[in-house]
Amino acid sequence: MYYKGTQAECDAYNAFVTSGQNYIGTTTQWAEPREVDGFWYIIKNSNYLSEMEEVEAMPIVDEEIF
Repeated sequence: MYYKGTQAECDAYNAFVTSGQNYIGTTTQWAEPREVDGFWYIIKNSNYLSEMEEVEAMPIVDEEIF
């Protein structure tokens, strides 16, 4: 599951989950928000709710792998 929102909403959700998880070591944040077709997505953490729209999956994006 993902949340769909603005870049600011996704960044705020990432900060909220990151703070709550109290990461140390090599993990420094919950997830990296991704922009697809003008919308922003972030992986949902079931322990941290948001008012953003919940979606089943992000749209598929063709990316070249180098």
